[in-house]
Parts: sequence; structure tokens; C-alpha cells
Amino acid sequence: MMKVSVNRWGNSKGIRLPKAVTEALEIEENDSLNIEIKDGAVILSKPKKEITIEEMFKDYKGGSFQAEIQEFEPEGNEKW
Repeated sequence: MMKVSVNRWGNSKGIRLPKAVTEALEIEENDSLNIEIKDGAVILSKPKKEITIEEMFKDYKGGSFQAEIQEFEPEGNEKW
């Protein structure tokens, strides 16, 4: 377990994250973190990276594909 001190930062209070923590979470300067309070503990986590269209198709070589149109009947109060 690591300990850090809480210090004044303007009108707020802040902590510094040790290098081992930033490396383990792969945190860079200006990254955003999620903060959750659960059972008296503060949980910091890095948000999941959003994938761009370019990243999604970076290995796509331009091959063709076939798709069939499927029709469905409503089963409840769906609006089509």
C-alpha cells in the first residue's frame, strides 16, 4: 500500500500520484480519470479508450462482403 499526503491546491485539496501509479494505469499529462467513491474508498480508473473509425478499419484491405436484409415483426410497443 502506498501513502500520499493531501495538500491545498487553490480552494481545493489535491494529491500527487506516484510514478508507479501513473505507469501502472498508463496515465499521461492532461488525461482524464473516473473517480468513484465506494465503501469509503476512492477509486480512480482510466476511462476506456474510444475507438475511431480509422482505428476500427486500419487492417481492412478493401475486400467485398455479402449481407442479407432481414425483416422482423414487432413483438411489443416498438416503433418502426
